[in-house]
Amino acid sequence: LETASNQMIEILMNHEIIAINQDPVIGTGFTPFRWGINVSMAFHPIKLLTYLLKSSSQTTLAMIHCEINTLDKPVMMFFNLTESLWIQAGIQYSYPDLWAHSNNGTAVRNFAAYNVPPHGIVALLLQDTGDEPEGLWPPCIVTEWCISQSCIRIN
Repeated sequence: LETASNQMIEILMNHEIIAINQDPVIGTGFTPFRWGINVSMAFHPIKLLTYLLKSSSQTTLAMIHCEINTLDKPVMMFFNLTESLWIQAGIQYSYPDLWAHSNNGTAVRNFAAYNVPPHGIVALLLQDTGDEPEGLWPPCIVTEWCISQSCIRIN
């Protein structure tokens, strides 16, 4: 560590990331919910695992979301909030960035990280901020899955 750069020390000493890793209540590891840029979300030996999620006791209904850019160029990384079983549909989430130590707004139905550097990581603490706003259309993020309370498909 004597020869480590200031940037490396800052990364290794990130207290928010360490707290999630050493969470005393939720001991689960990160769970993948999408494999790389493979649209089918199935395993592919070249399109590596890039979207992971972990439940946390840091706040009520919080999840840590990591996106890893495995490519050699900056990319936009996107996911909708129904892709993971950990994320509850119909909820909006604040998403502080655990690397930048910044609050970045609220995600409703989807999230996009722009210009993720080559081999860079986005680490977010998804925090439940309540129901999504009323009147959004379509009423479901994925229209093929849109079912009314009376069990009728909404087109």
